[in-house]
Amino acid sequence: MNSETVRYEVIHRPRVTRRIHLEIDPRGGLRVVAPKRMSRRTIHRALQARAVYVARFLEQARSRQQDLKVLTWSSGEEHFFMGVKLRLAVDEQPGQRSSVRVDDGQLHVEVPDLAPGRVSRLLARWYRQQAQQQFSGRLEHYSSLACWTGDKTPPMRLRRMKRTWGSCSSRGVITLNPHLVKAPAECMDYVIAHEICHLKEHNHGRAFYVLQEQLYPAWREAKALLRNQGHLYLHC
Repeated sequence: MNSETVRYEVIHRPRVTRRIHLEIDPRGGLRVVAPKRMSRRTIHRALQARAVYVARFLEQARSRQQDLKVLTWSSGEEHFFMGVKLRLAVDEQPGQRSSVRVDDGQLHVEVPDLAPGRVSRLLARWYRQQAQQQFSGRLEHYSSLACWTGDKTPPMRLRRMKRTWGSCSSRGVITLNPHLVKAPAECMDYVIAHEICHLKEHNHGRAFYVLQEQLYPAWREAKALLRNQGHLYLHC
């Protein structure tokens, strides 16, 4: 592509119906997500036709990855919660129960000892608890606004994922990434509304976007925010 030869991995996903889109894998390689029936020849031609865009995408994505610091789970690190950057403060309290609280711009963590993995596991549980609380209320709210749900809140489960914020199964179960609770409220609203739309429209066709526009009109801004900042919230 231009003067650089770019290797890429192709992933076919049934829910991708209209066009290809690009992702970066954890090693910085290019991943091309395409509709299920799109041939590799068609994919390759599309990438060649958009070589300048692909090169710019790779440069920006790799730059974002370089910005990420290796986490040590020690005092002074920056972590996010609901779009707010918090400074981690770890306090060893022998004989006391572990706890997490947010106060005055800090994420306070108290642990009985500093055994390896103690802080990271505690924070993972805490983020999951916060996600359950935040997502449940939002899921109920947007389900009540969507006439196609029959005024019922769909079942929800949480699953940590490296690249995906949410999904909706053929059985109507909505899966959400607990890392999403690190993002601003409008991003949580967008993802949840997006998945509720999939209860009626499984693919990203025109009918889907009509529903999404009705349910959450500000989806474009929230989507752009996640595209630009999402790597910070997924970093853990």
